[in-house]
Amino acid sequence: MAINLKALQPHKISRDLSGYITYIYGPGGAGKTTFGVQTPQPLLLAFEKGYNALGGDNVVPQDIVSWAEMKQVLRQLDDPEVKGLFRTIIVDTVDKASQLCEKYVCNQLGIENIGDGGWATNGWKKVKLEWEQTFNSIAMKGYAVVFISHSKEKTIKRKDGTEYNQIVPSCSNAYNEIIRNMVDIEGYIDVENGERKLVLRSPDDSVECKSRFQYMSPVIPFSYDSLVKEMNKAIDEEAKHHGEQYVTTAREEIKDTITYDYDALMAQFQDYVGILMQKSQTEYGPKITHIIDKYLGKGKKISEATIEQAEIISLIVTEIKEDLIDKIPS
Repeated sequence: MAINLKALQPHKISRDLSGYITYIYGPGGAGKTTFGVQTPQPLLLAFEKGYNALGGDNVVPQDIVSWAEMKQVLRQLDDPEVKGLFRTIIVDTVDKASQLCEKYVCNQLGIENIGDGGWATNGWKKVKLEWEQTFNSIAMKGYAVVFISHSKEKTIKRKDGTEYNQIVPSCSNAYNEIIRNMVDIEGYIDVENGERKLVLRSPDDSVECKSRFQYMSPVIPFSYDSLVKEMNKAIDEEAKHHGEQYVTTAREEIKDTITYDYDALMAQFQDYVGILMQKSQTEYGPKITHIIDKYLGKGKKISEATIEQAEIISLIVTEIKEDLIDKIPS
């Protein structure tokens, strides 16, 4: 699908959680997995078996024991039938999922530990890219994503040298930073005297949490329904300040993943070149070469392009059409 900036419309905040990414963490037995299966039409990606005591129509687990299996799931999430079955993808837990992601990248690079090879392999950057591309693409397909993690305490040192303890997710700092930058809501399950609450803001910074919704309360009862209710209250408040026209009850419409047909693109390229060469080889030949050089590199031929470069071929074909074919004098 071609980009058309002139057709863009202002973004509306959706009351539906599709397309949002949520990060829930807390101590063992706090109800993290239970929260996940309270979401609409959940698919539980069980990197850890935390669902053994759960049952019912809403508990649909898929055990994941390797990142290759995660890649298989990712491909199937494009299937229209699968989209009809599931609306929420639960990642339980990110602690284990991050280990499998790292192992996958290490195998790709032929190294044992992600830090091996230093700048030559740049393993951490590749892990970050693999993780972000995987889960951002799920949200872009229109699914809600819920990350689940355990909790731990860590000591934070202030600039003045003093220290304080902060409750944070238990996955490594590197992965936690990647995930925090992706999510719309991060909440900690606080269990006190048998009562469970979800902490969304921490004025004293004793708990790591965040919300992109400006008007959400700092602490709410811990349940999926409570979170949705609180989010809608925050959206109502946002609407008061910016107008109801920027709020929608509709599920967010997400563009389908784009695939590029190598053979069709190559055929289209040949058709366009044939038309232009019939018009004027001396005028259009250098212009076509300039476009190819820009995308494939100077001196490269499009006949040398591989199937993996189909996206680049699409850019060449689009530019030839818009800059040359569409501007042929009538």
